[in-house]
Amino acid sequence: MTIESSKIMAGIGSILFGTIIGIILVIIGMKGISEHYKDNRIYDGLVKGAILLIISSILSIAGISFLWTGIATIWIGIGLVSLLVSIPCLIIGFILALLAIKYVKDCFHALAERSGENLFNTAGTLIWIGAILTIIGIGFFLIWIGFIIAAIGFFTLKDNTTPPTYSYTPPPPNAQPPPAQPYQTYQSSSASNVKANFCPNCGAAVAPDATFCAHCGKQI
Repeated sequence: MTIESSKIMAGIGSILFGTIIGIILVIIGMKGISEHYKDNRIYDGLVKGAILLIISSILSIAGISFLWTGIATIWIGIGLVSLLVSIPCLIIGFILALLAIKYVKDCFHALAERSGENLFNTAGTLIWIGAILTIIGIGFFLIWIGFIIAAIGFFTLKDNTTPPTYSYTPPPPNAQPPPAQPYQTYQSSSASNVKANFCPNCGAAVAPDATFCAHCGKQI
């Protein structure tokens, strides 16, 4: 899967994120983007968040069902039991939903870090704040805005991993090669060191800076 098809799928999925199809498209698209940037943070956290979100939805639906049953049958004993069961279901479901959205936020922040697209930072932050504020209703609107911004980020995502190109300027047609350097001979310093360290008359070893041989007294 190419980066182009991955970001298109993730963008469409972000627009449809409230549906099963949207969640699946986002997961598949983020998988391809994660492989492109070679960063598992972009995908692994999203899978964990999706699993927790499914569990949270099941608990929330069960809690709401028990709540309505309890309200409808409050006048008999089973109604009180239903109310008592609904409370932990709703609380645990809400906590798991917050944890799921935190994973999603971290995925978007990791993608912003790797791609350099700051829209994903904004989207992740809005989705996280919206999840916290779902208890008063306005949070759902913020979550929707966050995924719309994420969709824009996916559609405008640029591939910043393209290797650099190098230009080559050929030499002018009349350019002449540089002149060859003349061959130079170098006299080895070993011969001079031999002459300076040994007396030419008697062959005795002398100091390098000596002017007379200490053995025979001849001038060097």
